[in-house]
Amino acid sequence: MRDSHRGEGARFRSSLSGVRLRSLLAALLVTLAAAPVGLADIPSGVPDPLAADPLNRAALIAMPAVWRVEVTTSMTGLRTKSGTVISLPPRARNVSREGTAFAVTPDGYLVTALHVIQPTADDLAQAAYFQYMAFSGKSHSMKAAAQWVKDNEPVPVGLAPVQRVVRASAAGPAARTNRGASPEVIETDELRDIAVIRVPNVTDTPSIGLDRGIDPGTPVATLGFGSDDPFAAPQRGALVPAVRFGVIGETGGMEKNPLRILTLISNDIQKGDSGGPAVDRQGRARGVVLIKRAAGGGAMAPTDEILRVLDRANIRGWEGRTQSLYRDAVDRVTRFDLAGARADFRRTLASYPAHGLAAYEIAQLDDLQRARLSLAGEPWYRGGLVAAGITALVIALILAVLLWKAVNRSPGVLGPRDRKAPFDQEGDAELDDE
Repeated sequence: MRDSHRGEGARFRSSLSGVRLRSLLAALLVTLAAAPVGLADIPSGVPDPLAADPLNRAALIAMPAVWRVEVTTSMTGLRTKSGTVISLPPRARNVSREGTAFAVTPDGYLVTALHVIQPTADDLAQAAYFQYMAFSGKSHSMKAAAQWVKDNEPVPVGLAPVQRVVRASAAGPAARTNRGASPEVIETDELRDIAVIRVPNVTDTPSIGLDRGIDPGTPVATLGFGSDDPFAAPQRGALVPAVRFGVIGETGGMEKNPLRILTLISNDIQKGDSGGPAVDRQGRARGVVLIKRAAGGGAMAPTDEILRVLDRANIRGWEGRTQSLYRDAVDRVTRFDLAGARADFRRTLASYPAHGLAAYEIAQLDDLQRARLSLAGEPWYRGGLVAAGITALVIALILAVLLWKAVNRSPGVLGPRDRKAPFDQEGDAELDDE
């Protein structure tokens, strides 16, 4: 019985510690929300490493290796299949498309979708007609523009060469200093809709490891710069990709092209997410996003398809030192080793000074530290902990008395607990390319 009481006492102390920890965390959150510090000035959208869903942490680990792809050109008008030429107003003549890419090596090799860096005439016509409607004050949507292109089969008139710029994901000061780079096209595969490009003159960049697993039901997060309405107010930092959650579906050939292998994903893919990674809970890519499906969700080319294109270009994917340091730093945050995390984030910056998120995470840790120091000197904070401790002790004593009475009344009342003992199949809905 003494051993039992000692065990109960240990549980009481554990409960008391838990209450104190929750009180501390609640007070920290209140203080951070009210304090006019640097966190309020940092763009939203960066995943929280302390979130309950491990995919948040995985997305945070992968994010610095994700790049925004900007493709721009100009045209003077659109000629329909009937021969009618629609002249574009000056503001609608510069056509920009955004997509996504992700680094697979520390020396700047990126994987993306081929249609992102080489948009088709239909892609450009759709973007141009969308802008034509918007700048003419007409009701507009990407869906309506796509339907108009399908019905009228327009061809761009006065088309200029396409220009490409890539920018790494970033928040805070790193986003303001990111000037972008013009990538070199290394390898393309029209069948798989995959391209490999390279950012010149970079070393030790963050990069994503590749995992060949495509088991249905596996949770994945996609990262991409997609949006239904390019004119909508931004919901996150300009260089912060959207994170969308879902699971892996079935894998197979397309009905129209059985040689093209795709894997369905339930993530809410948007135009512009093409070329981005679908990462697992370890922050490794399971595929490259290619399609937004009309039926909902999307589709990706699985990692095996990526590897075939990389092998043809004689490229071997690997994470490298910078990504390893950053991964360790995020892991330390999840273990509340804040001093160790700060040191690893600084090592990450030393390895790659242009890192887009290491300085952001250091700013968060600094704000947290200031909040802790501020709380430590507040009388209400110390009184709150004492009150929480006394309350927990009283509750624990009451529960102990009730438990003791129950045990003595019916020795068998605490017997063994009762033990309690995929996936929606996709239909034959056709996959729709972006």
